[in-house]
Amino acid sequence: MKKKIKWKDFLMLQLVFFIYSISSIVSKMASGEEFFSLGFLFFYGLDIMVLGIYALLWQQVIKKFELSVAYANKAITLLWAPIWGIILFHEQITPGKVAGILLVMAGIVILNSGEVHENTDGKEM
Repeated sequence: MKKKIKWKDFLMLQLVFFIYSISSIVSKMASGEEFFSLGFLFFYGLDIMVLGIYALLWQQVIKKFELSVAYANKAITLLWAPIWGIILFHEQITPGKVAGILLVMAGIVILNSGEVHENTDGKEM
């Protein structure tokens, strides 16, 4: 019997990586503060909190996916990083970066379009 990944589960996986990408923003903001200043400690603490939320959600999400598929989807953060860079930090994006992001996105689509197969004893492979 063949089973496809549910859209709800796939969207939850993407939400988890969206939350993970927020860690990059907070880390960059912490790096702009003087070491051990109040601002640095605030952003560092916020980063730990975001990563803690990510870790808890990640544990729930990997129950529904093969680990190799779930982890490969982590590459979606390569899409969020330049978006955050442009919006929040006014960074430039080059055609090479766009090509790389599109290549990674194509790989994620191909990976997620695969089907889960079950063997004869009913366990997923």
